[in-house]
Amino acid sequence: MYDKSALVLRVETVINSPAEFKVRKRVTRHGKSQAEWVAMRKGVAYLFRYCEVSMLANARYLNALAVVDDPTEAKRDLDRVTTRKKDAAGRPCGAFNPMARHDSDLFRAVINGEHSLKGFTNGDIRRKLEAAPQFKTWHKDPKKQSSKVSRILRKFHAHGLIAKISRTRRWKVTAYGNRVMATAIYLRDSDFHRVYASRAA
Repeated sequence: MYDKSALVLRVETVINSPAEFKVRKRVTRHGKSQAEWVAMRKGVAYLFRYCEVSMLANARYLNALAVVDDPTEAKRDLDRVTTRKKDAAGRPCGAFNPMARHDSDLFRAVINGEHSLKGFTNGDIRRKLEAAPQFKTWHKDPKKQSSKVSRILRKFHAHGLIAKISRTRRWKVTAYGNRVMATAIYLRDSDFHRVYASRAA
């Protein structure tokens, strides 16, 4: 991201490892031709797909930045995220406390800009949370850590903050999720201390 000629903010995506993405093409399987989603390769034949992936990534990133710059509209969504919900199976999921450090660290891990390109997995969130002090007490068994994060993602999904990417194990942040999590982080980091200082004066 850069300011072109001090006039226009430009966001660009460079794809160095195209095999991480999929492209729809006809392939031969067991002597039969069929259309499948396969790993994208380097080459001019796939420029159309490079363009699609990059434009979608840029759009998600810019939408997230727009929320950070103006959190006012998202404040009304805080009521929704601070009430208990039920997941698709009818299991209860607790409410979030957007001002609490624990939930703020979870929001930061999920809304991280790196996930705008192709979403995130259970493992991605685990690695992001390793640096948070309150998560260092987690059980060291990777399977138990994975189960813990799965429950966290189930809660995020029940609240509509994230959505599953079809035919993958990846998740993406919803537009509502961007509004709520970016606003909560903004209020905690920027607005809260200013309002607190004014009240204490």
